[in-house]
Amino acid sequence: MTKKTFTICKVVAVIIVGFVTGVSVNNGNWYLPIAFLVTAWVSLFALKNRVKGVIADERDYRLAGKASMRAMTTYNALAVIAGLILYISEKDNAVLFSVGSTLLYSACLLMIIYSILFKIYERKDERN
Repeated sequence: MTKKTFTICKVVAVIIVGFVTGVSVNNGNWYLPIAFLVTAWVSLFALKNRVKGVIADERDYRLAGKASMRAMTTYNALAVIAGLILYISEKDNAVLFSVGSTLLYSACLLMIIYSILFKIYERKDERN
């Protein structure tokens, strides 16, 4: 299987899972989308092993690391700014106050997860 064929399989899987999720959730069925998502994930994992050639190299992983760091930093900055504005100015409105609290807590959780994973990867890197 070529990389192009694998990419087409991924797109088809996303379309099918998206369609099934939309129809199932609209009909009140929550189990079918989960089953299709797991099936698509396992199928794509099995197909990935059959691809001849390189799917991703070190450059891709380095770029992904930079992009994820930038995305995380941007989200945290925007979530903290919006969360503080909603938290401080909208104490009378319970919904906006809750949204502000949720944004602030999600930014905190993301920073905690990042710190934990950074320490784990740092220890693994020291061992090599």
